[in-house]
Amino acid sequence: MNLTFAHLTDTHLLARPHDLVYYYSPGDALIATLKHIATHHGQSVSFMVQTGDLPMNVDTPDGYDCAKNIYGLQGDAAAPGPLTVTAAGLNLPWYYVPGNTDDRHECLARLFGGRGDNPLFNFTWRQNGVRFLTLDWGAWKTDTYTLTSQTFDWFADQLRDPVPTVIFTHHPPVHVGNTFFDDMTPPDLDRLQKLIVGSSVRAIFHGHTHHAWEHRIGTIPVFGTGSTTFRHSLFRSDIREIAAPQYRLVTLKDDGSIDAALYHVDID
Repeated sequence: MNLTFAHLTDTHLLARPHDLVYYYSPGDALIATLKHIATHHGQSVSFMVQTGDLPMNVDTPDGYDCAKNIYGLQGDAAAPGPLTVTAAGLNLPWYYVPGNTDDRHECLARLFGGRGDNPLFNFTWRQNGVRFLTLDWGAWKTDTYTLTSQTFDWFADQLRDPVPTVIFTHHPPVHVGNTFFDDMTPPDLDRLQKLIVGSSVRAIFHGHTHHAWEHRIGTIPVFGTGSTTFRHSLFRSDIREIAAPQYRLVTLKDDGSIDAALYHVDID
């Protein structure tokens, strides 16, 4: 049976839904994105996942409360979820893996009731015979990142079970081909990729760059989804660009193929 989910990333919310940053309203962009999903795909989506940078930065933890308001999050679950999205008439399980603007302790306290012994969001859940795995780089207050030795060990142990696996992570596990982003990638990236090649991983989804990419680790597709908020310029790191919010609608098909359609949302 085919399984479809929505992938969002990098909302960078402020304290209130209509607050502005760089002349842009991240809250209104997310509202429009959720309405688009509800209008066009609401009946086909099994769950929603966001791969990090929910608040604007580590100094704006009220962004979590804003997210609960905009998403209409309900329920009581330990990290990474699911909570339930009820905005725009949706009724979908919602999972979260943090990024580099996420204070892990604030995230746990404000979204998941402080439940969770480990501030790193390394978790799995299974649905329709697929293991979904959240891989947390643990980086915050910095653009540089690397996996801890404990995370490497945990990840390697997970992959010993050859069940079909989809990975959700914030930072790209590949070089995307842009110097600004590739200079941040860790020196041990090759070690991670060697674990993935030849494993049962079917696909990887990431955020962080605010741009959409498609790469491969061996034969395994790696999909970067664009942000729902402003973009970083690919040519000057000090420039932000106003652009339409993006999300992916991903279908895992019975024949092993994957459709990862990228959508651009018009904001009225």
